[in-house]
Parts: sequence; C-alpha cells; structure tokens
Amino acid sequence: MALTPRARPRGPSRAIALLCALGVLAAGCHGDPGTIKAEPVGPAPPVPRWASIGCTGGTLTTGRHRFQGRDFLVKTPDQPKQEPQDPQDQSPAPLILDLHGLNSSGFEQAVYGRLADAGAARGFTVVEPDSASGRAGWKLPGMADGDADIGYVGALLDHLEKGLCLDRRREYAAGFSNGAGLAAALVCGLGGRLAGVAAVSGLNLARPCPRPAPTTIVAFHGTDDPVVPYDGGEPFGGNRAQVPSWMAPSDGSFDLPSVASAAAAWGRAFSCATSTSADAASGVRRRSWTGCRRDARVDLYTVSGAGHAWPGSFAVGAGASTKKIDATAVTLDAFATGTGRWHGRHEFPSPDITGANGDRSPYTATTP
Repeated sequence: MALTPRARPRGPSRAIALLCALGVLAAGCHGDPGTIKAEPVGPAPPVPRWASIGCTGGTLTTGRHRFQGRDFLVKTPDQPKQEPQDPQDQSPAPLILDLHGLNSSGFEQAVYGRLADAGAARGFTVVEPDSASGRAGWKLPGMADGDADIGYVGALLDHLEKGLCLDRRREYAAGFSNGAGLAAALVCGLGGRLAGVAAVSGLNLARPCPRPAPTTIVAFHGTDDPVVPYDGGEPFGGNRAQVPSWMAPSDGSFDLPSVASAAAAWGRAFSCATSTSADAASGVRRRSWTGCRRDARVDLYTVSGAGHAWPGSFAVGAGASTKKIDATAVTLDAFATGTGRWHGRHEFPSPDITGANGDRSPYTATTP
C-alpha cells in the first residue's frame, strides 16, 4: 500500500532541507542535501619556544593569589572591552615583578609605583608580591640567610610561567628602596634570567657579581635621601635602631657605597665602553653607560633635592618627591625598548658570591 503524503516519515534528508531553507546550515547545503561538508581544520598555530607553559592553559588571572605562604597580586594586560579574547588564544606578555619597600606590601607598592595599571595598559603582566610574613621587607646578600628571597623570587617566576602566558625572553624586576636592592641583586642572583631591572632609591644596596649577564638597568635616586644616602654611608642617618634585627649585616658593616659609584660598578661589570651625562629634566641628571657587552645598558637618574621617594609619585614622609620626571613611565619605556633575551636554562650562582671579589660585601649589608 502506498504511503499518503500525510503519513510520509520525516527523515534526516527532509530535516536538513528544512534547515537549509531557514539558512541554518547554508554553508553545508550544496549538492546532496543529505551531506554536510566540513572545512578541514588545520594544525593549531605553533607556540613560540620562548612562550611559558602557561600559554597552553594557565589558570592565574588578575587578582590576589598565594604561593609558598605569601600573597601576590596579578594584573594582566588590558584587553579592548569590545573585543573579548578566547582564553586559549593568547600572546606571550612580558612580565614585571614589582617589589615593595620596607614596612610596605605588594598592594601599597601597586598604588605608589603605579606600575600595575600603567604596565598593563602597555601590554605587560605586572605582579606585586609580598615579602615573608613576620618581616615586611626582603633579605639581601650580605645579611644572614641573604639568598632566601632570591630563591623565593626564582621559584615564584617558575610558578608564574606555569600559570600565565609569558614571554620568557622579557622578564623584568622593579623595586623601591629595600625592593630596589633586591631587584638589583636579582641580576646576579637569578643567573641572567632577567632582561632588565629598575631600582628606585636603592641601587647601592646591591653590587655586581664578577661577570653579570648583560641586563638593562635603570635607576633613580634623590640627592637628599635620608634613608638610603646618595653619597653612601650608613642608612637612616646612622640610626641603627631603625634597622630591623633580621636585616643586620653578617659582617657588622653598615656602610653603603655612593649611588654614583654603584652605577659605575655595574657599567664596569658590563664592560661598557662609554659614559655620558645629560639633563633629562630640570634638576634631573641622567648618566648613561653604553657600548656594553651584548647590549647591556645602565642609566642613572639623579634627582637634585629629592628625598626617599618614587619620582612622579607622592612623597612618603622621607623628603621631597618630584614631578619633573616619572620613574614609572621611564621604566616602562626602558623595558619596552630594551633587548630581551632567550635562555635555554638558568644557572643559580653560589650564594657565597655576592661581590666583585666573591666576598660578602658591605654594599649589600643593610637595606631599608
């Protein structure tokens, strides 16, 4: 018995024809209406060898996180709100670790130095870590257990590379005061892992190792700094009661070199060929060491009359600040234009090698 139209079954071909009529499967409705043609899918674009493992599925996002008992804040690069990105479709971003000063925190440093917001706006991922609980500051070579925070930062970088999509050729550190000392110490302490560092009010709290890996160093310091003296000598004007017990130098020496001599020491360590000076702004003198080994560079901005402060930000009660130059903008310019590098592996030097002669130097003895 023949089927009447009313009783005819609605098979797959008829359903597909209906969808074609509605435009739902227009891309696949050519030729046989029972066949859906699929475009071949090519291989995923290769991940650059300098991209961190986090580019294949990292889980860290903007916000507060915790690692080895310490908090850290993450600010990832800003994305246009009208063009949301697929989380799996990321480009490796350069990283800045921003290290706070004594008796401060990662959050306070983010507000004070402004690197988190300004850096994210320029495509950087910025991380603001806290120092260890019980001591609101960073251990430096020359103190008892002086390599502890160098080890922590190295482990934190490993953790960040797993959780974030980072360009491992372009990892940087910046810091204020005690944090500036750690940023400078990381040049040698991390065995060349960093492409650049910025030290605000604290370059002379650390000194070069015998042959540091070529690095971009940018430093800022006020001539009237009462905490970390520009001309060297004892910090806090010689008032040792302001130096926490955990920060006391192992050899008992509290003397620091001048900031100018500390910068020159880095220039010699990088085998820089020339040193030039120029006015960067009214009352701000920039001295640059260039022609260095493998594109290393040192720039020191000396701010006449300024105290212990981050240029471009507000004063923190230890002398005047300045608006004649913005350390945040200059640092980001230096990191954005500096030469990144590729490291197949990172070698950590012996913790006993902390000075040009391999001694535990008073240059790193006491750090605010």
